[in-house]
Amino acid sequence: MALLDSVNRRDFLKTLSAIGGSVGIAPASLFANEVAPAPAWQNWSGNQQANPNQLLFPRDNDSLREAIINSTGTLRAFGGSHSFSGVVPTNDTLISLEAMAGLRSQQEDLFTWGGGTRLGMASAQAFSLGHSFINEPDINLQSLAGAIATSTHGTGSQLTSLSGQVEALTLMLPDGETLHLDQNDGDHFLAACCSVGALGIVTDITFRHQPAYRLKEHTWTLPLREAMDFVEKEKDNVRHIEFFAFPLGNQAIVKTMEITDDPQDSPAREDSNELLETICKVAMHAGWLTPSLQKLVTLFVEDSTFTAPSNVVYGNHRTVRFNEMEYTVAAEDGMACLEEVCDTLRKEEVNVFFPIEFRYVGKDDRLLSMFHERDGASLSIHQYFAQDYQPVFTPLEPILNRYAGRPHWGKIHSLGRKELAELYPAFDRFQAVRRELDPQGRMLNPHLMHLFA
Repeated sequence: MALLDSVNRRDFLKTLSAIGGSVGIAPASLFANEVAPAPAWQNWSGNQQANPNQLLFPRDNDSLREAIINSTGTLRAFGGSHSFSGVVPTNDTLISLEAMAGLRSQQEDLFTWGGGTRLGMASAQAFSLGHSFINEPDINLQSLAGAIATSTHGTGSQLTSLSGQVEALTLMLPDGETLHLDQNDGDHFLAACCSVGALGIVTDITFRHQPAYRLKEHTWTLPLREAMDFVEKEKDNVRHIEFFAFPLGNQAIVKTMEITDDPQDSPAREDSNELLETICKVAMHAGWLTPSLQKLVTLFVEDSTFTAPSNVVYGNHRTVRFNEMEYTVAAEDGMACLEEVCDTLRKEEVNVFFPIEFRYVGKDDRLLSMFHERDGASLSIHQYFAQDYQPVFTPLEPILNRYAGRPHWGKIHSLGRKELAELYPAFDRFQAVRRELDPQGRMLNPHLMHLFA
């Protein structure tokens, strides 16, 4: 979410410094941190942690199988650790596929990658070989196995999530058996493409890529109502379109991306992370300034374009941590739902600087995909990691539930098996596969027990 890359930093920081001085905020107070002992594993934002009995890094399928067979208790895998929900933590055995990364094989447009391969690495290598992922999210540090496990997605009303791009995969079950799955395997394949890690460990994945392409990204600002109307009108006319809504400031940053023949690369993006960190800390310590900060930052966003290879344009460098809740509602309900969410944040005067990211995504047939048989509008709600996210997420989740929103498996939500079964049409089909492939429930940590048991 490089939403501040187009900000005129010099002018904005001058204004911000003047505001900070007028309200007596000392810069040193914004960056004071307490240092706590580090756990064996924690996710990117730090809201999930674990100290397992075993933390293993197998190098190949044989060592992975040996690790699984010799382990006891709950078995979980982790990749880039970019999930905010409790999908990873266990006190028993935690496995990383980091050493099982890289390109395994290529046959024309079919690329098979090790499950531990980071998306950014795969995307760059594919481009060097004349191919691109059909679509990508704007964070590319996830492992491919982790990304499809939670149906991680980008934006585009005609484009599916990464789970929908899977052509085949290899799954190692909790007893060490290996399954090679593709469309001919029916529900076993459709369940494994987005499984929240509840079936076993995905050791490799085959994606169908397309010929390498370049993208031109266009970023500009609009008043929030105009942005909503523009994006809803143009969602099917542009390959990628999304916007970042600042409800308290009634402004928005709009972004489109289109394939281009322009061979000239733009200068590298400026790093906006330090600026964003400063704004978040000011908002946290001086909540009464948040509406003004939301409006102010958009005033300094310059209308700009950025052209580069697809993998470069998709991926954004982020160091400012946050926690996130995301729900996907039916595409036709997206704007109405967003309006209610924005109204609630205003009425309750919730102190949150981070904007709401709004994206359209195409439907697929994966059993647990948020987009199963339904084109979706995804609302991603963020809170700075050092602030309590409950005052933001708690009043908004009931609204998302009323719109039959399906929660992103890797993001924070409070739903359990009963509610999920009503939201996901193929939930029972997935459950049948899960019980068959993991009859002892070895892949279920406490969070997954809440989801499926």
